[in-house]
Amino acid sequence: MIYLQHMTEADSLVQNSYIQDTYKVQPGDVIFVRISSLNKDINEIFNNSDFVSSSYINEISLYYKGYLVSDEGKIEMPVIGKIDVVNKTLGEIQTIIQTKTMEYFKEVYVTVKYGGFKITVLGEVRRPGVFYFYNNKITLLEALGQAGDLNEYGNRENILLLRTGTKGIENRRINLLDKNIIKSPYFYMQPNDVVYVEPIKTKAWKMNSANVSIILSSISTLVLVITFVLKIK
Repeated sequence: MIYLQHMTEADSLVQNSYIQDTYKVQPGDVIFVRISSLNKDINEIFNNSDFVSSSYINEISLYYKGYLVSDEGKIEMPVIGKIDVVNKTLGEIQTIIQTKTMEYFKEVYVTVKYGGFKITVLGEVRRPGVFYFYNNKITLLEALGQAGDLNEYGNRENILLLRTGTKGIENRRINLLDKNIIKSPYFYMQPNDVVYVEPIKTKAWKMNSANVSIILSSISTLVLVITFVLKIK
């Protein structure tokens, strides 16, 4: 089965304006903050020693070295104290931390990333489960890829996406065969998204057929037994 059918070269430059920057941080999220400076003392104040000596950041370390957003929607950092981050994008949080840090230190650079977020993939996929991602921009196709892609019974034209937002749980139906999904605000995953792949009608028919076959086989066996018993008598 071909996804994104009828896509041409002209579609390859489509810009999706809904990528992860639109997500607003919620309590329970983990965000990673790195404050860099030419001053080693400043680096040691804000960053783990493993990061001070290296410019490389392991993706899994983003989670373990990140800040957990409290139920009140805050994180607490050295020197600058508590920062309200709830319902703000990563870009907004980066600006706030940059401004606060420069009240104490000059020439610092702030990087803010998600420390990892989970996506649940259920239904007709080969490996359903909960998956953790450490990249800010994960697409629906990548999430399904982590789950081993759809199996033979998965309905590619009616994927259900459940997304938790400030106003509650939003549900959307997505057609993987439609090339225009790359322009959709639901093409890129957000933390705590749930993807459910419904079965096609053929599966229900095959299961019912199998049950009918078992019943008919049982009836046939019973008839043979009764016939045999009657002949003996």
